[in-house]
Amino acid sequence: MPVFSSGKKKSDEYYCKIFTMDAELQFTIEATAKGNTIFSLICQTIGLREHWYFGVKYIDKFSNEWNWLQLNRTIISQPIQISPKTSDSTHIIDNNNKPHLLRSLPISSSISTLSLSSSIINTTQQSIKGTIELYFVVKFYPEDITHELIQDITRHLFYLQVKQDILNMDIYCPPDTAAHLASLSLQAKFGDYDQAVSSSESLNLENEGLLPLSCFQKIELSRSDWFDRIIALWRTHTSLTREESEMSYLKHAQDLDMFGLAFFEISKMQGTNKSSPQQQIKLYNQQHQQQQSDQLSIAAELWLGIDSLGIRFYKKNKLRPEVFFSWCDIKSVTVHDKKVVLYLASDKHATFAFYTAKSSISKEILDLAMGNHELYIRRRQEQSIEIQQMRYFEEQQQKEKMRIVTRERSLRLQAEKRRDEIEHNFINYQQQMKEIHQTLLKYQEVADLLAHKAQISSEEARLQAAKALEIETQLERCKYEMNRNEEEKQLYARQINGCKQIISTLVNDSVQNRQEADELKLELAKWRVAEAAAREKLLAITQVNQSLAVSNSTTAVQSSSSRPINLSPPPYQPITRIEDSNQINERIQLIEKQSKQTQLELQLQDLKNIIQSKKIEQRQTSLDKAYEESLAGGDNKYSTIQKARLGTTLRRMAMLQDL
Repeated sequence: MPVFSSGKKKSDEYYCKIFTMDAELQFTIEATAKGNTIFSLICQTIGLREHWYFGVKYIDKFSNEWNWLQLNRTIISQPIQISPKTSDSTHIIDNNNKPHLLRSLPISSSISTLSLSSSIINTTQQSIKGTIELYFVVKFYPEDITHELIQDITRHLFYLQVKQDILNMDIYCPPDTAAHLASLSLQAKFGDYDQAVSSSESLNLENEGLLPLSCFQKIELSRSDWFDRIIALWRTHTSLTREESEMSYLKHAQDLDMFGLAFFEISKMQGTNKSSPQQQIKLYNQQHQQQQSDQLSIAAELWLGIDSLGIRFYKKNKLRPEVFFSWCDIKSVTVHDKKVVLYLASDKHATFAFYTAKSSISKEILDLAMGNHELYIRRRQEQSIEIQQMRYFEEQQQKEKMRIVTRERSLRLQAEKRRDEIEHNFINYQQQMKEIHQTLLKYQEVADLLAHKAQISSEEARLQAAKALEIETQLERCKYEMNRNEEEKQLYARQINGCKQIISTLVNDSVQNRQEADELKLELAKWRVAEAAAREKLLAITQVNQSLAVSNSTTAVQSSSSRPINLSPPPYQPITRIEDSNQINERIQLIEKQSKQTQLELQLQDLKNIIQSKKIEQRQTSLDKAYEESLAGGDNKYSTIQKARLGTTLRRMAMLQDL
């Protein structure tokens, strides 16, 4: 039996595809299933408890525009487009008929799919009548997104929604802020820049949605220049976790003027003060006749903006509201076809009526007004037990996560410190090995030179010995000749004396050369011994380096292995005095955080200066000019709201009439 079976007669069934910001859910529903049933099933499937911020959208099959799914009605009874019978059909939206809402189609480029198992859904293809596509998106925004959101899944869905609205230019974001938010989104997705670059996966920023298209159109900066600036900002977010990066993204995006606002084009009507019932009836009849004469075209005079704080009215642009009414200033809002009447709490006769282009827009204004007003009142009341339990459980989970993250950061810092020490020692060992190698080369050159000299000396000694032998032979011959010829005896005697002197000189030179050769051989032997000692020292240093590398790898493996994360609340422990080492680590982390913040501010200021010098004046829109004017006047989102709320409600009502 299907999930939504009523136990009675089996009705028609439909495939229902629900698109969240990062996933796709598939269910099988019956024709009698209501909107709140599928809404509850979505929240249960993704583990969402803060369901009051979200809603379900569909595309009207008649107008091809966005509509909110009414949870108290059956899904089939609403004008939803139903595709032919298939589980893999995908609806294509006509860009020419863009929905009147500023929020674009919430489909990510890469989404995961989750469907119910076949054991739970016991249906056949023959009973499926078609496919319905719904979109689970943010409907209401909190006043302070950093403190009111409790669950991680809630913050993550808000982050994805706001990021898409900024990239689709549904929320105006100046270029420098867009680059800063892009760096935070990279930190949330990839972690630290150094780890992302060193990983095996290739990092291609071209495939990442980082900046709105207007940044490339209005600023004379190439894509590579933008990416270099974003990477430089990314480096300043080191050690931020995914949750911290997403929360920082939302914290900065919350300060944008159009954040959390739903805009509608309206046309005002005259007469808001009920001076007399007859005059009001007369005025209403005149305007009703004018409306009937032109049912399809209503000149948009103002923009109406609804958010968690109240209702705003815009005239020139969507950044600077002219009049603002808080929810505490508004008594009620009524809708009759295309007409919307705003009743103020200060005076029962103070009302403001205006027209919208379609009755569906009027109903949506009423729906958003009722939902935001209800959340506005709930925030100012005591928190329910459910909220307190959720907040307590999330606080315990956050404490446990922070404890685990702190421990991992400490281990990582220790590992990085150890790595730096090993790298420093390794560099020193390499330098020593280089010096020893150079010494060995020098020793080898000297030894070769000495060996060459010894060889030359030995050759000279051999030649001198041969020459001495030849002279001695001549001397013997002379002696023989002396015996034969007495007359030549004296001559030979002189020759003999000369030969003896020469022989004596040669013998002395030979002895001296032999001594020099022996000394050179002794010195060569000493150099050989020194060379052997140097080689042994090099071998010892290499063995020490290898042992250090093995020890480092063992330490890294032991530090990288972590136990399974237990998110249950930690057991109670008495408060003890913080050790000096923890205080030093906290102080170091604080200094590093301040240094990163200073570096981030300098880079953002530099980026602002570059954007200011590179912007194309001809392509600046009215929103860009309005933002520059507000920035020059020192205004921001909150100061413009305060200015729009100045004066009494009656005075603001009069200002609204004069717009």
